[in-house]
Amino acid sequence: MRRGSVYLFLTLLITGLNFWTPPLSAQSATNEDLELVLVLSGGGARGAAHIGVLRVLEEMQIVPDLIVGTSMGSVVGGLYCAGWSPDEIEELLISIDWNRIFTDQAPRSDLSYRRKQDDRPFLIDARLHFNEEGFYIPPGVLGGQSLEILLQTLEARSMPESDFDQLPVPFRAVATDMEKGEPVVLDSGSLALAMRTSMSIPGLFPPVINDGRTLVDGGSVANLPVGIAISLGAKRIIAVDISSPLNSSGKKLENFWEVFNRMNSLLTVNNRTVDVSRLRQDDLLIRPDLGDIGFMDFDRATETVAIGEETARAAADQLKTFVASEPDWQTYIASQRRSPSDTIRVDRVRLDHVGSFKNSSAKYVWQLKPPLDLEPEDLRRNIMRLFHLRHSGIIGFHIDEVDGVYELSIETPPPPYGRHSFQIGLGFFDDFDGNSEYSISARHQMLPANRMNGEWMTIFEIGSSPRLYSEFYQPFGETLLWFVSPSLDIFRRRQDIWSEGEPFATYRLNRREIRMAGGRVLNNHSEIRLSAFYANNSLDLIVGDPYYPDLEENQAGFDLNFRRDTENSVLFPRSGGQASLTLGRTLEEMGSDNEVTTFSLNAAQAWSFGEFTLAPYVEYGENQDPANSFADLFFLGGPGRLSGLGGAELYGDKIALGRLQAYRRLKNIVIAGIAIRLYAGVSLEAGNTFTFEQSVSLNEFLYGGTVFIGAETPIGPLYIGYGYTEGNRTRWYLAIGDHF
Repeated sequence: MRRGSVYLFLTLLITGLNFWTPPLSAQSATNEDLELVLVLSGGGARGAAHIGVLRVLEEMQIVPDLIVGTSMGSVVGGLYCAGWSPDEIEELLISIDWNRIFTDQAPRSDLSYRRKQDDRPFLIDARLHFNEEGFYIPPGVLGGQSLEILLQTLEARSMPESDFDQLPVPFRAVATDMEKGEPVVLDSGSLALAMRTSMSIPGLFPPVINDGRTLVDGGSVANLPVGIAISLGAKRIIAVDISSPLNSSGKKLENFWEVFNRMNSLLTVNNRTVDVSRLRQDDLLIRPDLGDIGFMDFDRATETVAIGEETARAAADQLKTFVASEPDWQTYIASQRRSPSDTIRVDRVRLDHVGSFKNSSAKYVWQLKPPLDLEPEDLRRNIMRLFHLRHSGIIGFHIDEVDGVYELSIETPPPPYGRHSFQIGLGFFDDFDGNSEYSISARHQMLPANRMNGEWMTIFEIGSSPRLYSEFYQPFGETLLWFVSPSLDIFRRRQDIWSEGEPFATYRLNRREIRMAGGRVLNNHSEIRLSAFYANNSLDLIVGDPYYPDLEENQAGFDLNFRRDTENSVLFPRSGGQASLTLGRTLEEMGSDNEVTTFSLNAAQAWSFGEFTLAPYVEYGENQDPANSFADLFFLGGPGRLSGLGGAELYGDKIALGRLQAYRRLKNIVIAGIAIRLYAGVSLEAGNTFTFEQSVSLNEFLYGGTVFIGAETPIGPLYIGYGYTEGNRTRWYLAIGDHF
């Protein structure tokens, strides 16, 4: 969803919900025993202040009979009610990588091998989905899978009661019914779902469907749910208000989160004011002065907790009137403490699937073998790997204990969008020496393409080098590791023929190839495949002496390819590597004009030291027979491949190349609200091509290097470089997108 759509959606919510007070339709009956109710407001990262307040309440032996929380207040309150201590909640809040929580992207190392290949070619990340009803616009900027995993994991570590009255401290979470505009009080079921529902911020996360109702963040109608606490029967209330204040300083709102924080303040200000007015003489309002700590400032959690604690201590005289008797306190402490487990016991796994999702899909990526004591991070990694198969919607899970057996149940609902998705890409390349290219590309994917988890991908490209590539990928077997994959590839590109550093002819290369591959995925980073192929190649002269001939040739044969991919990024990897080994043979019996056996190998690895990265690369290839076909030759020249030379300037039956790149990751820069990550680096390069009769010799190597600046941008990579190769060959480069 575009940002403008989010702002419009939030504005409509403000208009429709904020300027009126909905009825307090609490779901639970009032309780005459609620001597003290603790009310915790919403406010995003500012909610860490609740932890400091809880710490002081415990020190003063103050016993709440019920905690009512909204949004972040429901998370802190829910964990406390489940038995977590303030220290444990603070430690958790500090340890969480919130940047990862507020995105559903998984580290590339966690993806299946098949999904890693989605990164090639370079396309704009955003996918456009469509189904039978047309294009699908998601109800939130984030899907919420990472948040779902976090909260479900916290529940699994706590194993709370499903009746919130049976928790060590009774608990209520507040949400908003989108259809009625009323507050909804959640008092039973999954604690994780209750917390997730209460903090489903409109526009940021999609609504939660619960018992047929469409529910979102409770802050829209009751960010400080004092009125709800009163309706439940609270005789006295301690209300902790960490709501984001309105920004009246006139400060310019410079980025998305500052605007979002402002909109959140507008969304809650009126209902919070009404609830503050409902506080009675014997109630207490604690309002920590959190200053400029914003809605998303989770990196300031320690500071926020300290401010909450300091504010509560300053209110010690008022808090003394809430202190419990010693017997009541001892009873409370004895029943309240249930420290969360560090691991999650799993004796067996059950997949509850619907639609096209199969158990075999889970077996394909699931790398945990019960029984075991599961680390939360291992559980997160496996769920995210399953989610990124893109065969389902938001995946949920829970732990059920029956007769001492702990079963992990994984729920895979159908995706809210259809099976079809589109991505687009832009490409531009110029070496400022007469060689420029441009392209506009689109990729269509159908996932799954059938009930056997097949996939169909088609790439269309127009521009200097038009292309049509279509592949059907059909896995099979118990764990989907074996596959067959027919494909069609039709493309056209320019090919210069060089002599003594100057192009003397330019051909148009046309290639039409059909291929049938089969193989096995070895793990989430390796694959081996055997292919049979037939290709027709034609070279048509477009610039040069008209006596130069046009050429046409057929290739047919087999090749065996092994690929390994552990790079954390295909743009500027900071760890991991990639390798490819290919053995090929063309055969006249299959229709080839020539018979050639080929061997090629390339490998790269990245190591990082702070912000610096070293990335060596080696490549070697040779024909075991003299190549009589242009398509069987190896080519060298262009960025990173003897950068001072023209593209594919050198060619031969053998190739050898070594490169050492070193680059530094720079800070983000923001241009018109768009974040760009900059890199600067150099490369040293050595290599050459050789004829069949020549031996590969270091004495024949050409040496050179590149100085470059690169960037990761929303439309793909950007590269500006200056290359040098001995012989005083120099060249500038500008590359954008898939021509990187």
